[in-house]
Formats: sequence, C-alpha cells, structure tokens
Amino acid sequence: MKKATNEKSVYLVGYVAIIFALTLTLFCSIELFTVEMIFSSSNSTTLQSPEPSNTTNTPNGDVLNTKYLEITNHTFSEDLLFTIVNGTLINNSNNTINSAEVTVQFYDDNDTLVTSSTENAKFIILAPGENSSFTVRSDLGNEIVSRYTVIPGGDIEVG
Repeated sequence: MKKATNEKSVYLVGYVAIIFALTLTLFCSIELFTVEMIFSSSNSTTLQSPEPSNTTNTPNGDVLNTKYLEITNHTFSEDLLFTIVNGTLINNSNNTINSAEVTVQFYDDNDTLVTSSTENAKFIILAPGENSSFTVRSDLGNEIVSRYTVIPGGDIEVG
C-alpha cells in the first residue's frame, strides 16, 4: 500500500510541476507582449485609442464684466471628472468687494444653457485694485460644451 501512496505522490508532484511550468510560461508570454506593446512603433493603429470628441474643440468663452469687477486670463479645460474654468478676478472699483465669486454658464451646440456653476474666488475680500485667482468646476456628465460665459460677482462694501 505504501508503494501506491508514493506513486500517487510522485504523480501529484509531477502534475503540480507541469501546471506551475505552464502558468510561468503564460505569465512570461503576457509580460513579453506587454513590453512589445510599450516599445512598438507609435504609428500602430491597433494600440492607439481614439480621443474623446469633447476634448478636441475648445469652446468659445465670453466674459461679462461688471461695473466693479473684471475677469482676465480665463482658460477652459477638462479632466476625467470636471469641466474647469480658471482665471483672475480684479477689483477695478474704489470700494472693497466682499464675497467675491465667479459664475460660469455652460451652453451646448443648440445654445441652450446646460448649467451654471458658481465658486468663490481664492481671496473672497478684494480691496480696491486687488486681484484673486479663481477656479470654477462643474460636472457636466456627457454634455459637450460649445460655449461658456464667465461672470464676476460679489457684495460692494459701502461706507
């Protein structure tokens, strides 16, 4: 009986060794394929993924400045989650502006307002002549923006 048990153990060890060798060969093949993909020529069309259509065209951006506040240097960008408008807000008045904020309105191809988003400027209190950067983020889902309008706002301190 002992001889049969030893033979079964030998067969079992043999099967485990064969399975291990096949698994190792498979992993090496996958690794070589991955390395080949990395170092393959850049003109290969099978390895390149198409660019999303909403990142190829930058929408037109308009600014609607107020009597007291001005938007300069605004930019539009998109990442995986958000549509982002950055820029600078300047207080051109002789008054302090409290709660300085920026609203961005996003429009689609039919010139329909998709949504608007409002964020505070980095510095929410702006003395006369001061400026502040701002970032307005909005999650538009699958909507594609064809144009946007940037509008500054805040409370005018009187007295």
